[in-house]
Amino acid sequence: MEVQGMLIGLIGWAATAILALGARRLADIEQRAMIVCSWLVWMIPGFGTFVRSGAMTIDAAALYVGISTMLLAGLLLVGIRGRKRVR
Repeated sequence: MEVQGMLIGLIGWAATAILALGARRLADIEQRAMIVCSWLVWMIPGFGTFVRSGAMTIDAAALYVGISTMLLAGLLLVGIRGRKRVR
C-alpha cells in the first residue's frame, strides 16, 4: 500500500509539473516555483502512506520531504544559472 501512495504522489506531481510548464500566462520563474511547491504538496501525502503503515516515523518523513524539496530547488537554480540569456 505504501508504494501505491508514493506512486500516486509522483504521478500527481508530474501531471502538475506538465500543466505548470504548459501555462503560458506564467513566467519561467513562476513555472519553476510552481514545480517545487507542487513537489512539496504531493510528497507530503506520498510519504504519509509510509508513516501510516509504520514503515517510517513522522520526523524521518518530514526530513525526506524537506531534503528532497531543497535538492529539487537547488537543481532548478543550477539549471537557471547554467543557461545563457538569449537576446
